Amino acid sequence: MQVPTNKIPSDSTLLEGQKFGTFHGVFRPTLLTIIGVMLYLREGWLVGNAGLFGAILVILTAYLITGMTALSISSITSNTRVGAGGVFSLVSQSLGLEMGGAIGIPLFLAQGLSAAMYIHGFIEGWYFLYPEHYVYQPYIILILFTTAFLLVYVSTKLAFKVQLLVMLLIIGALLSMYAGAQETTRLNPEVWGSYSDTSFWGLFAVFFPAATGIMVGASMSGSLENPKKSIPIGTMGAWLPSLAIYLLAAVYYSMVATPEELRAVKTIGLEKSKWPQLVALGLICSCFTATLSSLAAAPRVLQALAEHKIVPGSGWLKREKNGEPHTAMLFTGAMVLVAALAGDLNTIARILTMFFLLTYLTINVVLFIEQSLNLISFRPEFRIPKIVPILGSVCCLTAIIVISPLTGLISISIIIALYIYLDRKQLETPWETVHSGLLVSIANWAAKKVCVSQNKAPKRSWKPDMMVPVENDTFFEGQFRLLKALCHPQGSVQAVGLVYDKDANSYLKNLEPLIHDMQKEDIFASTSTMQAKNYAVAISAAASVMNGSFFHPNTIFETVDYRSQEELESLIQIARNHNMAAILMARHQTSGLGRERTINLWVRDQSPDWKLDMKRANLDYAILLSYQLQKNWDADVRLLCVVEKEENKKVATQFLKSLMDVTRMTSNIKIHVSHGQFIEYLSTAPRADLNIFGVSHQVNRDMMLNLMKTSRSSCLFVMDSGNESALA
Repeated sequence: MQVPTNKIPSDSTLLEGQKFGTFHGVFRPTLLTIIGVMLYLREGWLVGNAGLFGAILVILTAYLITGMTALSISSITSNTRVGAGGVFSLVSQSLGLEMGGAIGIPLFLAQGLSAAMYIHGFIEGWYFLYPEHYVYQPYIILILFTTAFLLVYVSTKLAFKVQLLVMLLIIGALLSMYAGAQETTRLNPEVWGSYSDTSFWGLFAVFFPAATGIMVGASMSGSLENPKKSIPIGTMGAWLPSLAIYLLAAVYYSMVATPEELRAVKTIGLEKSKWPQLVALGLICSCFTATLSSLAAAPRVLQALAEHKIVPGSGWLKREKNGEPHTAMLFTGAMVLVAALAGDLNTIARILTMFFLLTYLTINVVLFIEQSLNLISFRPEFRIPKIVPILGSVCCLTAIIVISPLTGLISISIIIALYIYLDRKQLETPWETVHSGLLVSIANWAAKKVCVSQNKAPKRSWKPDMMVPVENDTFFEGQFRLLKALCHPQGSVQAVGLVYDKDANSYLKNLEPLIHDMQKEDIFASTSTMQAKNYAVAISAAASVMNGSFFHPNTIFETVDYRSQEELESLIQIARNHNMAAILMARHQTSGLGRERTINLWVRDQSPDWKLDMKRANLDYAILLSYQLQKNWDADVRLLCVVEKEENKKVATQFLKSLMDVTRMTSNIKIHVSHGQFIEYLSTAPRADLNIFGVSHQVNRDMMLNLMKTSRSSCLFVMDSGNESALA
């Protein structure tokens, strides 16, 4: 077992500049953004036009789209280290900076314009308390904007602290509405409305921004302590109670006023409450904090765009002070102020709806692509069925078309134009993307039909492609199940029949039927014959020939039992010469692979330097293989380590926990750390059906066989090639 080559960010690097936890950074701002202006000022109007059931249908449609998108965001987030910019970061890491920028710019505009919408909500609540102030609207907007902007500009953390008080006021406002309903003569709800002011989809276009607060937490990703966990938990945690509140509010509005009153008086919810001033105060405060959330989130998206030179003036916009994107805040503030002075609530809401629907459509498409590629790099801790992003995409596209086909076409054309523009800029994406994995998967499909040339696959689309030397078809038959478990579903097996004399072919007559059986098991398998004077020459020739093929193997699989020390040394050297990995199998004669339910993955003692950014040249492939076997066997995996000194057990345990976290292997994993001598502990360690060890470029046949006998189970000894990555 050797020390790996990949560098994992240290804890200090991961935590640098990140401040907020799940509640303060995601749940609270998301919930307060959702429970705001539409609840108090437009839901009554919605019920007055659509009736109770019609309003519920609008609400459920909006929440169905945002709910499926929230699930998609949660799944994508749990599979990657989310960078600054939230959704922009997620899309960019999957489809490249070009697509990330094309959707990130509308996302920035949408979140910025959200602040303008909340300002107008604040204004309507203010007029309820002070009707005579109507003539001072521009001045009120200017004062409100200046206060909110300065608060966010000085400190986002300070701005978010204000939200705790607002949560209490909102709870009080909701209780006041409930108490008012108890004292008001209850009317029989109108089941289906007349849609006097606009159509069903017109109502949806105005109301939909009520449910779009799910983006706030994701946009704060660069300022979260642990975005991979905080975004899914906080977003879904805010989505469910907000849905319940909107549904109950629809019932409330339908019972306290007639449809005519609901359509004519936008503040009917305030007037029918027990303490109207308290509800007005809750409305004003919720709109104010939603403005704060939008003013805090939008500049971070803009700064992330500027970091990758996607927008003009990137050198200026990416500047920050004390961890705050102050220059991006200035630009965003100017845009929000102009929109607030020039627009009205309904107009801004319709524009926001189109921008958000396009963003949600992209998010669901990204997850669908990730799931469809079925690459080993896609290992989300939060898994959802494929039907979720499919329905999310269909619903978003349908809503775009039926709301306004012309506006939808213009919006999609703008995104396509942005993509073309950014593609011509030839941006340098600093990470592997699924875009490359998509191309490789298409090439893989085409390779089964025609023979063409291929470049080396990137790490995110890496998969195990085995070259298996075969002198006797019974050997291949004995390894059939293991090879299938190692390669399914995207890997491949290329069996090479080794022929040393004219009689050797008789030992390979059943190899072709076995290959056909493997193909029936949905494994891309093939076979060929290599004639040479001895084993080493045959392996070298086969590796050289296959290295130029489309689907060239990246791993040599061999058994230890029937090979000599010299042959194993030759195999390792050949693998190194051809940039290939090697897997050496020591199969226990009596236990075989046991029940195929437990796996021991051994990590060597790293003392005294236990750091996540250290090189670990021979753990990447071993980790990936353990994940493959865990998935295909439905097995439990143990991470085991033996340290010489007892005082190193604690740091070793922490190292293994961090290793599990960054490689996203957190389910059905147990950690065992002991101290003493490795070979002594091996005989008493928890027994497994298969043990996996890393090996260096120097192999020792006797030692490997001894480890197999001592552990009383079959063993895999794995040497990395350097092309695979457990972090991808």
